[in-house]
Amino acid sequence: MRRAVFFMGLLVVIAFAGCTSRIHSTPPGTSSPSTPPSYDAKTRPYTVLGRTYYPLQTARGYDEVGMASWYGKDFHGKKTANGYIYNMYGVSAAHKTLPLGTKVRVTNLENNKSVVLVINDRGPFVRGRIIDLSYGAAKALGTVDTGVAKVRISALGSYPQSQTAVKRVQITGKVFHVRVGAFAVRGNAERVYKQLLSVGYSDARITIENRNGQRLHIVQAGSFKSRDKAEQVLERLKDDFPTCYIVS
Repeated sequence: MRRAVFFMGLLVVIAFAGCTSRIHSTPPGTSSPSTPPSYDAKTRPYTVLGRTYYPLQTARGYDEVGMASWYGKDFHGKKTANGYIYNMYGVSAAHKTLPLGTKVRVTNLENNKSVVLVINDRGPFVRGRIIDLSYGAAKALGTVDTGVAKVRISALGSYPQSQTAVKRVQITGKVFHVRVGAFAVRGNAERVYKQLLSVGYSDARITIENRNGQRLHIVQAGSFKSRDKAEQVLERLKDDFPTCYIVS
């Protein structure tokens, strides 16, 4: 498989520090204003291989067909464009112009398999490809062996960059919760929570428990009515969170 070009550190600096020496502040065809425009971190312009990209300000109505590739272990554990850690076994993707945090459905047009994931990185910077899938996403779509496949990308929504609110979920009947960790420090729980969101666990949440007089922030990847489903999620998470477990 030909791996697409993938950049981490440079884009993190661009996305969060606004490295203006590498960014064209004025889109082509417009006059240069006296004061450079400000950009949201999710849509900030960036330059790669001498070309400047201007991400879409909104993903609303986005629907595109093109070729998808995937990337794996060479980048596992490294930072993505939005600052989260890349988990090759998770479900996420890189796109050149969709706002970071955009939730999309990717459908393999060759076998009709689909997966919902979050755009958390930039790329692929290879001619003829529109999206770079994580290994986990490629596996779900059946494209690991072929390397590339024709897909359809449909925008579904987005996650706010700063969203860390505790979710209140009401589920009737017996459920199985996949717990990733328990943290006395809220900030540590939020970092894990954001990481789970970035790789597609949209039902991740933080709950509060008191144990022996200590306040703990419990991070869960999700709650499921099926034990089998919970086991599948647990298996995917074990490499990054070896102490995760299921409670009901």
